[in-house]
Amino acid sequence: MPNNSSITHIVVLMMENRSLDHLLGTQPGVNGILGANGKPNPNLFNLAKPSAPTSQKYSAGTPGNFVIPSADISKEGFGGPGHSFNDATTQMDASATSSAQVPDPAPLNGFISQYLRELASNGRKSPATQEIAEPMTNFTAAQLPVIYALASEFCVCDQWYSEVPGPTEPNRLFVHAATSAGFVNNEWEAPINSQTIYQAMEQAGYDWAFFYYDLSDADSFPALKVRTTRIFQFSSFAAQASAGTLPTYSFLCPQMNEGKDGSQPNSQHAPYDVRLGENLIADVYEALRNGPLWNNTLFIVTYDEHGGYFDHVSPPAAAAPGDNLNSPNAYVTALAKKNSKENGYLIAANMDFGFTRQGLRVPTVLISPWIQKGIVDSTKYQHTSIFATLRDLFGIGNLTNRDKAANSFTAQLNKLSSPRTDAPTTLTRPAMPPPATAAEMQKPLTQPQEDWWPILAHLDGHPDSGKIPPMPPTRAAAAAYIQERRQAHIHFHRLRRRKAYYEIYPTGKGKYGWHFHGDEGDLLATSTQTYSSPTDAQADIERMRDLAPFARQTPPTSATAGNKTPTNDVAKKKRK
Repeated sequence: MPNNSSITHIVVLMMENRSLDHLLGTQPGVNGILGANGKPNPNLFNLAKPSAPTSQKYSAGTPGNFVIPSADISKEGFGGPGHSFNDATTQMDASATSSAQVPDPAPLNGFISQYLRELASNGRKSPATQEIAEPMTNFTAAQLPVIYALASEFCVCDQWYSEVPGPTEPNRLFVHAATSAGFVNNEWEAPINSQTIYQAMEQAGYDWAFFYYDLSDADSFPALKVRTTRIFQFSSFAAQASAGTLPTYSFLCPQMNEGKDGSQPNSQHAPYDVRLGENLIADVYEALRNGPLWNNTLFIVTYDEHGGYFDHVSPPAAAAPGDNLNSPNAYVTALAKKNSKENGYLIAANMDFGFTRQGLRVPTVLISPWIQKGIVDSTKYQHTSIFATLRDLFGIGNLTNRDKAANSFTAQLNKLSSPRTDAPTTLTRPAMPPPATAAEMQKPLTQPQEDWWPILAHLDGHPDSGKIPPMPPTRAAAAAYIQERRQAHIHFHRLRRRKAYYEIYPTGKGKYGWHFHGDEGDLLATSTQTYSSPTDAQADIERMRDLAPFARQTPPTSATAGNKTPTNDVAKKKRK
């Protein structure tokens, strides 16, 4: 089937921690929680004690809860079902003590029992029935009108799986690099040197960008975090969409912390209000729908992992990435050896994993005027299906065996002969909660915020760069510190870029060549041919401009024009 060449822009918004059943399980046509009669299927339940058939039954049902009750949030700020690697193992099979013991298919019987332990650890020894039922709750279209409207207007993928049965970071790493580099837990301070989809896009001749509120997934990748001319504050997204200047591939990161203005996290990570995420999804959709690129855009809304919420479909087998990075990897092994008391659990037998099983299903909606209305696609997809689709559309290569084996959803873009014109220009939104009060801004960080905090170690240009910064006492202090670190990082790399330069030099017989130097004076690239004029050489340099956007031209010296010119073989190697 030929690919739709009209799609020239891909926008991915990855939200946080919701399973398919939990968020979109009541959408008609979706393999969710509804039976043939349109009511919740009574066969979808968990027992309080899975080994005791007469123990309290908790059935999948509606409505969902916008927030986690304050009584169920620990003093450390954790609220909601657990979703660590070990939590996911228990949720898939309550009797399993390691991932290897989970059968295929998994019984999916440990969501309630795991949450009971979570509540107990949070100090809730005798929670009410409705509190215990949280992992089995499911939203309706009346509660979440934005995501349900998009599901009805476009395409829901009801067999889209997360990449790891576990927490946020390894799943987000997979969506960027088709591997988690052997991590099954959150180690945000670890630098990730795996090749990414962004390098693959560049090698194929396409551009990209990150958009973020406070923390960016790009921060974890040394090769990406320095590309600050491709990493934008989220406030610029609507402007770029309106101006038609979005790059080929855009990845959008939701807000993880309160802002200095009291704005609250909109990632939909428990315990935060999911309606804030609804508003974010609507903002992005409307910016695209009403912009000049709409007829050439595919917008993907997906979620990194299941967040500890029940899903009734067992995760299937997966192709291991093939990079020989399994769990536990060398990084966490070193942590465990350095401090076995605190980190010994990282190398326990229950952390062994070869990445041969997908994570649980997550909600995913494909949105484009080239997609038919009201489609439910039950093809097996996963986060690396985005890579497979980019491969079909733009000819990029594979990163690992995981994305090589992933199914592409290009077929959904090829069913119409012309783009639809009936998609809504605005969406009905739920009522929004108020901003955080001054008193709330003085509260300590929540557990999800503490988990993410070490990622700030990667930001440059600050006395705290290269180390995990101290945890701030309040959310207001965290907001101010994050802004301080962001500004320092941007300033540092702005100055660094200004050190870059290029030179055009005569090679003899009326021909010219060029050298391109990076911010440390190192040679990034040199011409592999000669040019008949300085103007022609300048035009070729523009192809390299993204390596150092503010590089200035300097006159050639006798050294650079003479025998220190690198050979073409060396130059080619440096340009790769």
